[in-house]
Amino acid sequence: PYSSERLLIEDDIRNLSMEQLTLARNEIYARHGYIFKNQDLNAYFLSQLWYLPEFDSETFDSSVFNEYENANLQLLVQLDTYK
Repeated sequence: PYSSERLLIEDDIRNLSMEQLTLARNEIYARHGYIFKNQDLNAYFLSQLWYLPEFDSETFDSSVFNEYENANLQLLVQLDTYK
């Protein structure tokens, strides 16, 4: 939940399952209104009260990510590939 406010460290996410890593990574996108094509992700984020879907993959601009989000995305992707 703090991935937009501080750098995550490996200890923060080491024990997350593959599903949890996927949700953590995509939550960063969801916070910026990304509309998911994946039905499971779409259903999950639509169930979150804070989620406001606005941008499909063609109109989403990743420049909205701040420095923490960019670094945390890299860490989450890196850990996701190791599991």
